[in-house]
Amino acid sequence: MHREVLEETGLSVTHAELRMHYRSTADVPCTISVFEAEATGELKDSWEGSPHWMTPAELAPRLLESQRPVLELIKKIAAEPQSGAI
Repeated sequence: MHREVLEETGLSVTHAELRMHYRSTADVPCTISVFEAEATGELKDSWEGSPHWMTPAELAPRLLESQRPVLELIKKIAAEPQSGAI
């Protein structure tokens, strides 16, 4: 995961926690692992495309059926109180 994030985004992962792992056959057979991560650096283009930040609402129409559980997890994480919040 660390190597893939660096290659595809230019970001260096400094901390990661596995939040979800599942298999789906909804559209294509796949195994999906989702990490909540902290990273440093600046987003950079790669041969795979140009990464950019998106809100859950912007992301939703772009997901395959097999990826829908990830969106629900993102919404759950976004609703969690942040550590160090005032």
